Amino acid sequence: MRRRSLVWIDANEAVIVRWQDAQARVDRVESEVPAHHRSTGHVRHDPMIRHGGGRAQDADAGHRQEHLDRFVEAVGARLAPDEDVLILGPGTVRQHLVRRLRHEDRRRGTDRVVDSEPSAPRTDPQLVARLRHHVGDEPSRRPIGRPHPAGS
Repeated sequence: MRRRSLVWIDANEAVIVRWQDAQARVDRVESEVPAHHRSTGHVRHDPMIRHGGGRAQDADAGHRQEHLDRFVEAVGARLAPDEDVLILGPGTVRQHLVRRLRHEDRRRGTDRVVDSEPSAPRTDPQLVARLRHHVGDEPSRRPIGRPHPAGS
């Protein structure tokens, strides 16, 4: 049976959940990707200046992209080539990781399943439950009000 993992990722962190021997193992990878710079109010533009050219913002964006590439590479390096992966996350970092893993698989000639779904942030127990559902190892449930077996 192939190993399966789940990765929840955004620009701040990645959470890797592995299901092995009927037990979940959760690893976190913190990111050093700088935050996006956001405008803090109304910006006046001189109508005589042509917009679209970039200066300092482009330099910051390139620097951020370098950090993002290293972060995605570090997360990908923690996943074995024979490990099927479900990647969750809210934005484009998830898509960067998918592309990187598929590129590495083509380069190595390996064949693994790399699935991706958009997802809001989730707690560790929610991520474990999602992975268990993905691998088909859902916990047994009992109806409400029914006594627990073995007289407990």
